[in-house]
Amino acid sequence: SSRLAATPPSPAPFNSARSQGIQRPGAMADPAIAKYLSDNIGGLLSKGLSEMAIAQPSDGVDFLAQWLKVHIEQEEAKGKRAEEEAELLEARKKTTAKLEEQAAKKAAREKAAAEREAVWQNALAKFNTPDTTFEPGFWQELLVAASTLTSAKSAYLGLVEEEGLAEDGDLPAMEGPLIRYVEALPGSEAMKGRVLRRDQGVTWGAVTENPTEEVPFLYRPPQPEVAEPNPDDPDAAPEEPPPAIPYLPVAVPCVTDVPEVHYFEVTRLGAFLAVPLVYNSYYTEEARQEAKKFELEKKETEEKRKEAQEQYDAAVQEAMDSGGQEAADAIEKPPELEPQEEKVMVLPGKVVRMVLCLDTLGTNEPIDASKYETAMELSSAIGKCKEATEVQLVDAQARAEIDDAAREKLKEEIAEVRGRAAEQFVQEQQEEEEDATDDARKDEIAKKYAYQRAFTVLKELREAVFELKKWVVAPPEMLNLVATLCRMYGYTSKDLFPPRKDKLDWQVLLEVLSQHLFERIEETDPTGPRTGLEPEQKLSAIKEKMTEFGTEKIQELSPALELLLTMLEAAVAYRESHLQLRKAEYEAEKAEAANAEEPMDPPEPPEDDEDLVEILVA
Repeated sequence: SSRLAATPPSPAPFNSARSQGIQRPGAMADPAIAKYLSDNIGGLLSKGLSEMAIAQPSDGVDFLAQWLKVHIEQEEAKGKRAEEEAELLEARKKTTAKLEEQAAKKAAREKAAAEREAVWQNALAKFNTPDTTFEPGFWQELLVAASTLTSAKSAYLGLVEEEGLAEDGDLPAMEGPLIRYVEALPGSEAMKGRVLRRDQGVTWGAVTENPTEEVPFLYRPPQPEVAEPNPDDPDAAPEEPPPAIPYLPVAVPCVTDVPEVHYFEVTRLGAFLAVPLVYNSYYTEEARQEAKKFELEKKETEEKRKEAQEQYDAAVQEAMDSGGQEAADAIEKPPELEPQEEKVMVLPGKVVRMVLCLDTLGTNEPIDASKYETAMELSSAIGKCKEATEVQLVDAQARAEIDDAAREKLKEEIAEVRGRAAEQFVQEQQEEEEDATDDARKDEIAKKYAYQRAFTVLKELREAVFELKKWVVAPPEMLNLVATLCRMYGYTSKDLFPPRKDKLDWQVLLEVLSQHLFERIEETDPTGPRTGLEPEQKLSAIKEKMTEFGTEKIQELSPALELLLTMLEAAVAYRESHLQLRKAEYEAEKAEAANAEEPMDPPEPPEDDEDLVEILVA
């Protein structure tokens, strides 16, 4: 301050200062300039001057200069710290975001893994639940579960065809045994229908019972160790080793390392696993008969027990009335009322060998060996589920077959409907018969209305026929009746047989035994021309086949089946009567031509109906 007082500034000329926009000392500042100075350095200078006033240095200018320098350095350091903190905050944000992204990916992976695990765990639990009823869609569920478990790219199911395959168009017949692939995951559909011969590939090891060490590429699960004999108890029986697993999976970690692997397409890198799926089927006539026998014996036992109970109750009451409680207590219970050990139904089974195939071909990825045994569990569980369901359904069919009350009720219903149908066409039939010129024509008319009555009854009671679809085992007479009726109405072997099979199968006929069959019967005229027939569709073949199933046998099976038999018999009789009438007409024309006074060409044999041609030739 003394320095400032000692050297006052020289005043500038008034006009020069004003011309430069500079205000003289002591003059009031321009508001804009004052605001500029206040905004930019006013606060800072005030703070510095306040510090200087407190310190009162000898050299105020130097103090203020140093203060401003320190202030600038502090502000720069503060700015740098802010910048570093901002960079650190940004780095932290990036690190947090990256960690969150990694955590999200990990959570997504864990969720996906849990979902994949849930797929096969849920399937395994479902197959193992005793109340689960097997459905055909379970095969696809197995493929999904197994492929999810093992991360396999392709999954498909093979069936060992013991009897081989029949010829089908360009496909030749093939002797069995062979493996035919019957189910495949979406993406593996090309495998469906393909066949592996007995001399091909490595898959056969999985369906070889009790394989020896010579069977290659088998995975043998580790067996628990058998406990050593107790030296303190030499008489103790040694622990039995666990039973041997009868069927083992085939595992090939790298298919290109194994020349024996069979490729249906080009060679590709990857792994292959074939898991045995072997179970007993009870959809056989032997099992049906055994189930009926069991249920009949059970029914007879229950009836005897009921009768014994009634007799015992009557004897106790009589004793009570005559001699009181002491006499009643003396009545001995018959053995039928004693607690009986419940018998368990055991049905004869037929071994079905299937194989669950999984591969990663084209990805060159391994199949985790730790998943092999779980895949075996899946196959075993679905096999047991299929067995249990078949036993239940065969038993249910057996109980339905011996239900005398239901059988009698259906018979009464059939008789009632037939009575109404007999009255329905009386007038129409009489009018047509009155117009008939000969007995042959009258016979055809009678057969025609018998046919119409048979269809009327069948149509009204078709729900009783559809109840047969609940059957899971059809005796040969039932199979032949349904198939023969279908052939009468134009169904071919391709419609009635499984693909590449020459034997009737009830599961296929179940699809045919539908509303469509009734519609075809209604739309078909049995007297119409029939050409392009298979040998089994000809009338002569149908009549011969009918000799294999008589009315009594069919009625014994089910009154509903007798409806189908009556329909078939009526159709055959009506058609045969019509063909005989046409034959008589042709022979009459032929005789007329032969006996004519003037030469006449004989009539051309009819060729519009193969059944008629066969009759004329005979």
